[in-house]
Amino acid sequence: MPPNETIETFEGADKQAHWRRFEEATSRLRKRRNKTLRDLSETELIAFFDQYQSITADLARARSLGAPDSVVDRLNRMAVTGHVILYGYSKKSNPTNKGAWWHAFARVVRQHLWALGLSCILFFGTAVVTYFSVLNNPQLGFDLVPDEFLHFNPAKEDNMHDIPSLSRPIAASSIMSNNIQVSLLAFGMGLTAGIGTATILIFNGMHLGAIAGWFAVQGNSRSLWGWIMPHGGVELLAISLAGAAGFLLARAIYCPGQVRRRTALKQIGRSALVMEVGVMVMLVFAGLIEGFVSPSAIGYPARMAVLAITLTIWTGYFVMAGRNEFKTVNSE
Repeated sequence: MPPNETIETFEGADKQAHWRRFEEATSRLRKRRNKTLRDLSETELIAFFDQYQSITADLARARSLGAPDSVVDRLNRMAVTGHVILYGYSKKSNPTNKGAWWHAFARVVRQHLWALGLSCILFFGTAVVTYFSVLNNPQLGFDLVPDEFLHFNPAKEDNMHDIPSLSRPIAASSIMSNNIQVSLLAFGMGLTAGIGTATILIFNGMHLGAIAGWFAVQGNSRSLWGWIMPHGGVELLAISLAGAAGFLLARAIYCPGQVRRRTALKQIGRSALVMEVGVMVMLVFAGLIEGFVSPSAIGYPARMAVLAITLTIWTGYFVMAGRNEFKTVNSE
């Protein structure tokens, strides 16, 4: 390659702008107290890694083509800085504390709130629309409400029905299995570019809204909500998170970025899998409440208290878990 072409290659405006962006990114990361990439979103992390690969490629070409020493030195400094940041992230991405995965679940949810928001809109939005549709036009109930709920008449004001104590472990196991199957289906259907995930969320939202509207028409709303309150908050949040995990996979298909879709799926798949495993833990928790607490004889205020306490605990977890993890590690 002629000397003037070498200079144009390594000192062009586009190349200089790319190098400056990488230098600014590494400068910001080095100023952080923990000096890790954990706080970056999946997209930002992939972009930084792509920039680092481009810098190392430029360095190799600069050396082989005999670029000026000033260019080689600058690229070498950037490559070393990028390596130190990435190596430090790799070292700290497997902390020794036993709660690392549990903290990772909360971090992934915070990083992908857009997916949770989309899932909630499809699930709860459909439920609300269906609820008011059945409430205003009860005839729809005969088409949308399952047969076992059409003529259901609760024997108690606060309970839909009473499960005998000896049967509750079996009921809890059945409920957990069913909910986990639904969550896995919503997650896996993300590979249909999110179409299957959206369908499952809409169908389940319609099912929930139709039953709620039908019970309101029959004057049994208190019975329904009395049953749902103890476990419903955690269960419905978990289903929404399962949908969010599916939408993460769909995003890798629709918007893979500067990598192949297969690579994007592998990269985002880790976060989606962490979210789905966390969903299953939540559903086990909700299933235990649904099998043991919901069919018990506790009163309506106690059921509201269980709902409030469980939602407060999970909200606090998602807001706070994992934020101070590396500060503790560094202080040691």
